[in-house]
Amino acid sequence: MIARLVRALLPAAAALAVAACTAEEAPEPKKQDEFAQVLAVAPKAGNKLGRVVLPAAAVAEIVRPDMGDVRIFDAKGRTLSLALGYDRSGESSLVKAHDLAAIPLVEGPGGVAVPVTVAVKVGDASVEVTATDAAEASGKQAAVLIDTRTLALPVTGIELAATLPKQVPVTFTLESGSDLKTWEPLAQKVLLRPGNDPEVLGQPRIALPAVNLKDRYVRVSWAAGPDIAVTGAKVLEAIERQPARVDLETSGAQLSNGHELRFAPQISVPIAAVKLELTGSDGIVPVQLFGRNDRSEPWGLLASATLKQGEGPATLELSGATLAEYRIAADPRSAGFSKVPEVSLAVEPITIFAAFNGEGPFNLAVGHANAKPAWFDPADLGTPSDLLRAWRQQAEVESAGEAPVIQLAPAAPESPFDPRTVALWAALVLGTLVLAFAAWRLVRAQARDAKGAGNAD
Repeated sequence: MIARLVRALLPAAAALAVAACTAEEAPEPKKQDEFAQVLAVAPKAGNKLGRVVLPAAAVAEIVRPDMGDVRIFDAKGRTLSLALGYDRSGESSLVKAHDLAAIPLVEGPGGVAVPVTVAVKVGDASVEVTATDAAEASGKQAAVLIDTRTLALPVTGIELAATLPKQVPVTFTLESGSDLKTWEPLAQKVLLRPGNDPEVLGQPRIALPAVNLKDRYVRVSWAAGPDIAVTGAKVLEAIERQPARVDLETSGAQLSNGHELRFAPQISVPIAAVKLELTGSDGIVPVQLFGRNDRSEPWGLLASATLKQGEGPATLELSGATLAEYRIAADPRSAGFSKVPEVSLAVEPITIFAAFNGEGPFNLAVGHANAKPAWFDPADLGTPSDLLRAWRQQAEVESAGEAPVIQLAPAAPESPFDPRTVALWAALVLGTLVLAFAAWRLVRAQARDAKGAGNAD
């Protein structure tokens, strides 16, 4: 009987296995016409290795999060060897990394004192007054000092070696100064460790706009806590500066209410920042940006900014990871949004090295879900000096007009029943029923035993 059943199920199992293999091994595109966007590429004359920066029209069409659907075809339809100049985390193949120690600074109540010098000049007379903002700070602050005085090249990012508590967003503020008294703001970043592992949500790097830190120090400060510490930092110097970010327009944003905007961006490449601009007469509106990947997850704080009427967009820096949903909440003390604010997405430019070994003309093709990643390591294409020369020989990419507009789909509505809460209550109810049934069986058994003893007497 069992043997007959097994023989009967074998054809169905084989069919399922074939279907699974077919689904996993979807055919890759072989021709450039199969991709969503095709643009002509013209390398510098005589260069066998060059740099290509994808325009906005190409970036918006990428459909794979691993950016595997980027190809360059030669005149015979063969694909060229490609390597990422900057990988998905923003790491450059032409970068110098320095591991620097963190020098603890004495914690003080009311925050770290930031000296502010005010000079008043009337005629030939002038008066300077120096004060600090420590009196206005609230809470206890902790800070460390990073000695960056020997760095000569532009600094594009800093990664903190930080110990973080689980599921607690921590805001780190970076400032630079040359005399340990006066400080200028550099950047601010919220880091969150969502699980038991030390990894943080998204990209831990704090991006900097190629700042000069030679003969300067960097101070890192945060709200003090027993489980928060910074022991060092990896400082990244750019040998060649990354091109400017690509701004992509969006449409479809809808207000949940007068103080809240939720959306799910239909984009695959990592988002570096969300830019927000008031479109109504709303005055000053402080906002916070939250993100999550699933409705069952709590909203995590990502960034904050203040929107001001008539002052253009405010930039909400992200961690470099694209989440499924975002929520922008206006300060309840403000008037909120009378109209849907204008939302644009800033993404890091996709810069690649291409070995132009074939015959032209060449075409850049992007946008195909079945195109598997075929990236080489930059070192496979040339020596550091070869890559440096290639970086300075940028190929021209055909302009395709305006980039496609990124759709902002509505975020999933909040459910009154959290799946985790429902599962917990179900387990509790089931456990209660099991205990009640066991108690009922025990009472019945005792009653039978008592009745049997009475009959025996």
